[in-house]
Amino acid sequence: MIFGRYLRFNLMHVCCAVASLCSRPSYAVIQFKADIKPFSYKISSFSSALRLSIKDEVETVKMPLSVMQQRLVESTTDETVEPITVMLGSTEAQISAMAEKLAIKGKEDDLAVYIRRQIKKSPEIRVLPSARTVAINREAFGFIDHEALADLYAKPQHNLTIDGAGLKGDRAARRKLLHEVSPFLSVAERKAIQVKINKGDDLNVNTDLLPEFARSMVKKFIIYRGPNCFHAALAFQSPLLTSSSQINVKHEVGYHRAMINYDELWRVLNQEFYEVEPEKQPIKFGDMLVLFDVPDAFVQHPDGPADFHWIRHTATYLFEGYTFSKGSKSPNTPYSVRTLEEEWKTWKHFTKNLGVKVFRRSLKAIRPHPPVDQSDWIY
Repeated sequence: MIFGRYLRFNLMHVCCAVASLCSRPSYAVIQFKADIKPFSYKISSFSSALRLSIKDEVETVKMPLSVMQQRLVESTTDETVEPITVMLGSTEAQISAMAEKLAIKGKEDDLAVYIRRQIKKSPEIRVLPSARTVAINREAFGFIDHEALADLYAKPQHNLTIDGAGLKGDRAARRKLLHEVSPFLSVAERKAIQVKINKGDDLNVNTDLLPEFARSMVKKFIIYRGPNCFHAALAFQSPLLTSSSQINVKHEVGYHRAMINYDELWRVLNQEFYEVEPEKQPIKFGDMLVLFDVPDAFVQHPDGPADFHWIRHTATYLFEGYTFSKGSKSPNTPYSVRTLEEEWKTWKHFTKNLGVKVFRRSLKAIRPHPPVDQSDWIY
């Protein structure tokens, strides 16, 4: 799979660090040192630095049968490969409804019996206490309509096309676009964009403007448990950020090595990014949107810095209200281009006080590897 070469890149840089850290004490997470800026609790006031003429064709992205089969087989021997799972309520009515929805004709009762048996062994889900996650084994997979299962985890993908003729005739817009995307693309990629614009050809965002990792992964499902929205947001900036042994330090049992924890995310934000206020200035291509569940006490009396424990999700801003992200650490979610409104609506459902902060990479101070902060890291 395409994701594999990024994972191999991760492992090559991380394994030596893991070996050298085994006997070291646990590290402390730094607090954000920049000027404290307020949370934003609404996105209606956000504006985009780029104003472009965009065509949006919405595609429904579904998990391929080959990925389902790979998860079904490899999850039995590799703990980082997540089994096929179904999340549902535990009442009899909900079990019957799910069996009716997923089963091939004549196998509804068989699937319902399997689900009942598995639900008894399934723990509560923290964010949805009334729901349960049921793993599907080979027996149950034989009862299931594979298209129906693919529909269960289907997600919208926004395939965006930018009007090339408009850019050709608008020098200011053309220069602004190239200026914003240039830190994320190679010289050859930037030249190819310029050639298209000079011809008046449209730009396909998926293939022309997304950086290498996002371009390779957009619309794809993987098989591993662990690679998450934090990893996707950092890899959008540069694969070096996710592969560095100074950032991706911890290895969580049962999860793929590529997973980034929220304390690891918080540290790289502190070292490589600065915070911007979206109500006061437009947000740009590559800005990282970090969504938090802010405690009531902090909402009422905002005093001090944000706590990384409150982080729930990250997405990368593109332009005109569109983002790139991965929905979760589960392989049930693909990498996709979404709208900011879709991101907000999804996480509003899972949080009480949804707040967002926007971080921009300090491009003037980019280093090949993150710095060593001896005051509060592991050295």
